[in-house]
Amino acid sequence: MAVTSGLAFLAPAPATAAAPHAPKPQQVYAYVASFDGHVYPIDTRTNQVQGLGTTAVGGVPDQVAITPDDAGLYVTNAFKYVSAVDIAKKSVTDIPFDKDELSPDLLYGEAIAPDGKHVYVAVQNPVDGDKVSVIDTATNRVSATIKVSRPGQVAINPGGKRLYVADSKGRLLVIDTAANQVIATIRLDETANGMAVTPDGKRLYVTGDSGTVSVVNLVKQKVVRTIPDAGTGGLTISPNGKRAYVTGVNNKIRQGKVSVLNLTTDKVTKTVPIGDIPPTTGSGRYFLPSEVALTPDGKSAYVVGSYGKGTPQGTVFAINTATNAVTSISVGAGDTMGVAVGRL
Repeated sequence: MAVTSGLAFLAPAPATAAAPHAPKPQQVYAYVASFDGHVYPIDTRTNQVQGLGTTAVGGVPDQVAITPDDAGLYVTNAFKYVSAVDIAKKSVTDIPFDKDELSPDLLYGEAIAPDGKHVYVAVQNPVDGDKVSVIDTATNRVSATIKVSRPGQVAINPGGKRLYVADSKGRLLVIDTAANQVIATIRLDETANGMAVTPDGKRLYVTGDSGTVSVVNLVKQKVVRTIPDAGTGGLTISPNGKRAYVTGVNNKIRQGKVSVLNLTTDKVTKTVPIGDIPPTTGSGRYFLPSEVALTPDGKSAYVVGSYGKGTPQGTVFAINTATNAVTSISVGAGDTMGVAVGRL
């Protein structure tokens, strides 16, 4: 302390660095494509459609895939185009595929490369030819095509070097993404309805109409195991690679279901009922689950699907994966078609 003319002056205290602001927590949304031509964001904290508002993509939206940076969506339309959605701006760019009104392209499965540079879309066209179209995400234009026959479901490995395309002949085509060429074929014995690659890139799980899930060893390039009575629809794998969730129907009681697979034992460990059991009289409509997506922490699964023709209200079911409790969420004005989950 300094003393001057009998007055005491306190030396200024050293400057204290401002406490850093805690980073704003990223919110997780489930993006749901509805038959009514919109994509609806569901806030996974509340399981309500809110926050971002809906995005109109038109037509009949089907598959939804999210970019690795969680900033954009690519939504396939049943006919002729893919919609590229900027999530923050809610802007939509339509990527045309075919101008032939008499023989339009039919779009099926899609997958986004891990580096986010390309989107792969399965395209069927009986006149102009079947193919996998490659979209350059920098320009949102089709930059290449890969000739294949009757492609359906599509998946890509974590390294982005191999694309897997299931065709209608029960085959799994292995494509080198650097050359955009088919380099191998694996026999599946039935058409794939859903498939996903494990996080280590060593196995592919595939669903089919029989209800059996096929386990493909991607190193040996062959089916090494089958899991009976697992499901017929969409399939997703948990981020830690320990579980898979498969949509299907319990035909005995006509009720939707999601089967939980243990990927260490490759067995069904739990079946989660989805939707109500229909009455024995009347229309008897019941929920048919199609696609399923997990939150990044694996704690919630979101299931979309259909009640059949003329559904006035879309429905999404949220599953708490720890308790298997199910929450019903009303979404849009028609069947829910596709779903993807990401942070914002």
